[in-house]
Amino acid sequence: MDSASPQLIWPGANQQFPGEKLSEFKDRISKKEGYRPCVFFVTGDLYKGEWSNNKRDGRGIHFYKSGNRYEGEFKNGKREGLGTFWVIDGNRYRPTYRGHWKNNLWHGPGLLFGLCGERYDGYFEKGKRSGLGKQIYRHWESEKEVYHVYYGEWANDKRNGVGTLTLVNGNVYQGHWIDDLKHGLGVFYYKDKESKYEGLWKDDVPVCGTYSRNVRFDDDEDKLPLPMLEMANFQKLVGDLISDAWNAPPQSTL
Repeated sequence: MDSASPQLIWPGANQQFPGEKLSEFKDRISKKEGYRPCVFFVTGDLYKGEWSNNKRDGRGIHFYKSGNRYEGEFKNGKREGLGTFWVIDGNRYRPTYRGHWKNNLWHGPGLLFGLCGERYDGYFEKGKRSGLGKQIYRHWESEKEVYHVYYGEWANDKRNGVGTLTLVNGNVYQGHWIDDLKHGLGVFYYKDKESKYEGLWKDDVPVCGTYSRNVRFDDDEDKLPLPMLEMANFQKLVGDLISDAWNAPPQSTL
């Protein structure tokens, strides 16, 4: 080899790599293990808690530069396990989510808090409502704050499956949903009219069914139970005659 030729010398594990910032180098060789009361990040974040193999692992509190914070469990440097995420709201902290995490996302049972009383209590999958859950919706009606409640199945962050929606005026829908819309077999109870519609729905509109009057809403026996999950393919159950109703134009009135 020509003695004048440059020789590439790769630094050892405890030496700074070419192009590596000093702060990154110090963080890499620090070999953080166990509990550390105060570790600063180059992003401006602060973490106090447990470490393993130079990564957040175990219980700890991560303070973000924005002012938000996460308090709970970590695994391999990510939010995983049971924990609570708080956001800064004026001069106080407000929780937005409390429950289980996986790979930095809501996953498993948890509570999602909205503004002014809105809340979801149920299951999540990869950061979205999925499975069985209860959602409280905030709604304004005649300049008055009211709440509707849905309890049932979710998928991909929307009402999907079988569930019950109870409106503040006492009206109730029990039945099937697809992407937040009434779709399939369902019953709608009109408390003010003491009546109900029972039948098929398509895209939130009734298309084929029966309308009954003089329904007593104070008697739970008058309410039909939720349709069974096995009835999701209801077209086979009701036969070809009723399945033709899917192509009928939506009814504007019941």
